[in-house]
Amino acid sequence: MKTFSFRMSALVLALAAQGATAFEYNVDLENTGTTTAYDIAVVLSGTENITRTFDGYTSGALAGRFDAPTFTPTASGDTVIHWMNMDGWDAPIPPGKVIHVGWSSADCASQIKDMYWTNKSHGRLRNSVIKNLTHNIVYTTGRFPDVVLTNHQAHDAAVLVRDVRFAVVDGALPLEALSSMNVELLQMLRPVKEGSFTVAPGQEVRLSVPVEVQPGQSLIAVWSTGGDEAQGAVSTPDAVQGARALHFMQRPNNPGGHDGSGC
Repeated sequence: MKTFSFRMSALVLALAAQGATAFEYNVDLENTGTTTAYDIAVVLSGTENITRTFDGYTSGALAGRFDAPTFTPTASGDTVIHWMNMDGWDAPIPPGKVIHVGWSSADCASQIKDMYWTNKSHGRLRNSVIKNLTHNIVYTTGRFPDVVLTNHQAHDAAVLVRDVRFAVVDGALPLEALSSMNVELLQMLRPVKEGSFTVAPGQEVRLSVPVEVQPGQSLIAVWSTGGDEAQGAVSTPDAVQGARALHFMQRPNNPGGHDGSGC
């Protein structure tokens, strides 16, 4: 479920040739992974009104024509364009195959948040790797998720982080269950990174979780911040030495979900 998301302004994108230049976005997409795909999904940031789409070519080097796509909102409020049933018989997209799609939005300012291949059942392909040849960007869905901690502090102070742990649960827990009062959850937690470390202002720390999170399951990460040397903190002059706080993050494995957490 590890996803690397990229946002780019439509103003800096060159349109592709071969008859599809009237569309806001035109992209050549190559399956650079090791798994055969069947469909393509593009996640746009926020709510977008898609006015028309280019659904692929019927011949030539980029041959592959999809049915008219669906437009679906995600739980986080983004927009998924999903092209399916290539060439009318659900033709495969093997490794090395390049396809082409395009779209226009009402405001002509859509931003790509994510792309992923889907399988024959139209679910997100676990080992999806897409190379956007038009803009030289790679979108990857790997086997294992990451816990991403980013220090967004505006001042020059690092954040002291301790004992990052995780659990994988079926479904999603209600908000009130993400608490130190949930003894059962605390007993399930396993270490991602033990001990203390600091996250400098503007720094991102990415920690790989050593398990697969299946569709429909949720990853829960727990870590603490703050404290002082008497509580076993690492002595760092830039670290924030305040009251200790316990943090809970829950991330469902759903197509189009957001990757990351701030600290």
